[in-house]
Amino acid sequence: MGPVAADILRQAEFFTGRPSLPKPRWSLLDRQPFDIGPFHITPYQVEHSAFDAFALLVEADGRRLFYTGDFRAHGNDREPFARLLRDPPRSVHALMMEGTQIGDGREGEGPGEEQLRQKLASRFREWPGLVLASWSSQNLDRLRTMYEAAREASRTLVVDLYTATLARAAGAPGIPLPGTDGLEVFCRLNELVHVKEAAAFHRTNGVRPWRIFPEDLAPRAPGLVLMFRPSMLRELDRAGALDGALAIWSMWRGYLGESSELRMRQDLDAHGVPLEVFHVSGHAYVRDLQRLVEAVVPERVIPIHTAEPARYASLFPRVEMRRDGEWWHI
Repeated sequence: MGPVAADILRQAEFFTGRPSLPKPRWSLLDRQPFDIGPFHITPYQVEHSAFDAFALLVEADGRRLFYTGDFRAHGNDREPFARLLRDPPRSVHALMMEGTQIGDGREGEGPGEEQLRQKLASRFREWPGLVLASWSSQNLDRLRTMYEAAREASRTLVVDLYTATLARAAGAPGIPLPGTDGLEVFCRLNELVHVKEAAAFHRTNGVRPWRIFPEDLAPRAPGLVLMFRPSMLRELDRAGALDGALAIWSMWRGYLGESSELRMRQDLDAHGVPLEVFHVSGHAYVRDLQRLVEAVVPERVIPIHTAEPARYASLFPRVEMRRDGEWWHI
């Protein structure tokens, strides 16, 4: 990850309780190479649902391996992938390429964040009451999509303190921050308790001018899109904010089968709140994977991060299968 991603995860530690990250020994910056022992490494910035992601060109002993990591070509910022196609690494002996979207009838191309924004904006305009929207706080590109859709529908987007903190850490063009017109902050009850216990009042003070409180939600419901988590149901119910609400799920549909999400769906049903799914993947479509292979022209394509490695041979030239744990020469 790059230095911005590292800072985002350090900021997230307060909210997630996960162990502290070690300070990165090397900063990944786009196309700025560095050496580790015999390895010469060049990072290539890619667009992914995780912010500040990189592919890596690793060179040693006259051989070159290009590892894509996770990436996509249909986010709000199309430039990283376009630049990679214009100026790819050359003379690559092995391309280790993700293939999350291969299989399950997902070949070809599909919708991107722009199409998602249009669908969300349309739904926001249609719905007469409060919209509850669930997405990952660390998916800052989805934050941008939600914000732009809300503004297009003449609504205010309300995020939690966690998301507002990560947006500030990123400080990237297009990502709305506290103080951006049409963005407000709702501090969830468990966030407030955590701030109090840690005496971290600078966190709530830092968003004070843009805070919205539980008693404001029901009166302003038709003009709001509120970031939603299952743990908020009780406080939203107490605030009378669930009456006439719509819930939108903007993450991988598979998560809805997990225990906490199943309870959430039962609770929403009990309150008469419908749940709809609006999502696009954080991973490249097959046609974009093919464009990358055509641009790089690697000696070999090695499947990684895919449920369908056997499908690669029918989609890409010069595919070579390798098993996990197997040593092989590049």
